[in-house]
Parts: sequence; C-alpha cells; structure tokens
Amino acid sequence: EIREHCFDEAELNELAAQVRSKITQLKGLLTTLRSIAQEQDGVECREAALQDVCEHDSQLQQTHSAIRTALLRAKLAIAEREKSELFSSPSSNGIDTNSQDSGTVRHRMSREHSLKQSSQVNDDLLTAARMIQETTDKSAKTLDSIVESSQTIGSTKEELNTMGSVISQARKLLSKYGRRENTDKLLIFIGLVFFIACCLVVIRNRL
Repeated sequence: EIREHCFDEAELNELAAQVRSKITQLKGLLTTLRSIAQEQDGVECREAALQDVCEHDSQLQQTHSAIRTALLRAKLAIAEREKSELFSSPSSNGIDTNSQDSGTVRHRMSREHSLKQSSQVNDDLLTAARMIQETTDKSAKTLDSIVESSQTIGSTKEELNTMGSVISQARKLLSKYGRRENTDKLLIFIGLVFFIACCLVVIRNRL
C-alpha cells in the first residue's frame, strides 16, 4: 500500500502510527507465545515451539525493517515532489514587482523548508540503514539459535532412541530372569518330590 499510493505527509504519519501499534501488538503476542513454549513439558515440543517463536520473531523484524524503509522512501518522494512544486516558478509576464518580490520570498522560504525536510529524510534514511544492519545481525543470531536448537533436538532424539534401546534390553533381561525363576521353582519342586519319594521308598523297605 505504501509503495503503490502517493500519500501526503499527514496520511503517511497516520499510517506509520498504525504500523507501530500493530508491531507492538505482535511483539506482545510473541512474548506470550515464548512463555507458553517454555512451559511445555516435553523436551521436543518445547524446543520445536521455541524454534517457531524464533522464526516468527525473525520474520517480524524483517517485516518491520521493510515497512520502515518503504515509509522513508515515501517521505523522500514527498519531499522531492514538494521541492519540485515549490521550485517551479511562474512564467507569466504580467506580474508586477511586488508580486515578484513576494514570490521570491515565498520561493526562498519554501526552498529552506524543502532543504530542511530533505535533510530530515536523509537522517531518517541513515537511521533506517542502521536499523537494517541491526536487523540483519539479529537475524543472523536468530538463525544461529535455530541451528543450535535443531542440533539440540537431534541430540535429544538420539538420546531418547538410546534410552529406548536400553529399556527394551532391560525388559528382555527381566523377562528372561522371570522365566529362569519359574524354571528354578519347577526344579526345586521336582527335587522335593523326588526327595519325598526316596524317603517313602526307604521307609517302605525298612518296614
């Protein structure tokens, strides 16, 4: 909308205020989302949610930088348009001396105003350039954080797989020991029966 339409300065300032309000609202939502992500119980769910938050934060910063650049370019276009309109002098030959003097004064004042506005726009452009650099640095840090989170998720997944293998082996060992315990009980029972039978045979022979 900023790039396609020609706004005056008041409309552009109003649109910039709306943008600031919306971005502040989105930052608040991101803070809430980060708090929710940190409260997740599962490690994988928490890491995945935090990674989503980092991606959304990076997208918001890039969008903010792009909108600010578009606003500054629109301000520069407005300044150039006003300067062109103010610098265009009348071509009529029937203007009296007073009118020419008045026009010269207005022209000088308009020129000073345009120069001040152009200087302000240049300062805004320099500020935007610094913000873009800061956003780029933050995006790089966010990307590093996402990569680190991905590596952490991968390591956690490998640890969980290893723990799963250990638990499976432990279950097999416990099952094996359980079968061996039943076998030992059966052997003890058979030995006891054999002992009792031997005792009965000995007692019978003596009788």
